[in-house]
Amino acid sequence: MNDIHVTITGNVTAEPRQHTFSDGSRVTSLRVITTNRYFDKRVQEWRDGDKTVFAIRCWRALGDNVAQSIRAGQPVVVHGRLRIREFGPEGERRFMAEVEAGSVGHDLRWGMGSFTKPQRGGAAPALDTESRELLDRETEDWAFATARPAASASPEASPAWPARLEPVAATGEASEESSTEEPAEEPVAA
Repeated sequence: MNDIHVTITGNVTAEPRQHTFSDGSRVTSLRVITTNRYFDKRVQEWRDGDKTVFAIRCWRALGDNVAQSIRAGQPVVVHGRLRIREFGPEGERRFMAEVEAGSVGHDLRWGMGSFTKPQRGGAAPALDTESRELLDRETEDWAFATARPAASASPEASPAWPARLEPVAATGEASEESSTEEPAEEPVAA
């Protein structure tokens, strides 16, 4: 089967969520919304067109970096393999566009950033088919923004949280070493 590779630009709609599996492997999921803009010649102004939401999955080291660097509302560029997931009971099938990311970064058209190379340990093992399917089922409600316990809730507090997945709470605070924003420079008087 041939993979379809896409590059999308848009804004992150919610805080990224990172999951750790029992074998130690990790995945970070986020949603990105894109809006088609066009110039309406009749009224001489720009208009928003259709909005499309993509679920993004980032595995291993990329997932770790995304969890530490990307926040809700930030503009991003994502490149990866497109998947269309189908789920739900017969007669009520739903479809969701998902990108298995190979690269994720801030869209520097809208701001400034800096790069910090993280420390690395050993490689995480690959996920088996059962673990991937469990993750697919777990993210169905999240992908469509239905009711869900907060990421900081413990797995014991919610019977809907699969026993094999453990949420990793994101603090939302970046250390000085991994900060993606630089302070604005003061203009110099001539």
